[in-house]
Amino acid sequence: MDKVMQKGIAKILEAIYEPTFLDLSYGYRPGRDAHACIKEINHMIMGKKVNWVIEADIEGFFDHVSHAWMMRCLDERIADPNFKHLIQRLLKAGVMEEGKYWETQEGTPQGGVISPVLANIYLHYVLDLWFTREQKGQQGYTHI
Repeated sequence: MDKVMQKGIAKILEAIYEPTFLDLSYGYRPGRDAHACIKEINHMIMGKKVNWVIEADIEGFFDHVSHAWMMRCLDERIADPNFKHLIQRLLKAGVMEEGKYWETQEGTPQGGVISPVLANIYLHYVLDLWFTREQKGQQGYTHI
């Protein structure tokens, strides 16, 4: 039942946020896969003068998403307190490990169907928009 509820919430979040995500954000998005991302990167590198490329993998990202910041990101587009409360409860659900329950103070549900869309929302606000704003007007070619 938990997975079904997560899937329903994820579908609603996707409908709300998907139109606002940057076109070149590929992670865990419908109709965008690793092959399409590689094709786009190849097009950019072969079509423009490129001096360097930065690739990053945020180790332990899903385990360390700040619940407070996640809720602030959701506040940007969601007004319904009941819907946000459901998401807060999912974030705080805890983890069962070797028969013991551990509270979760940070991170998204481990293996949760909702985690990828929550990650995209979080990264949209704390990385994509920041990078776009900081790089706008800078000399050279920047694409995120």
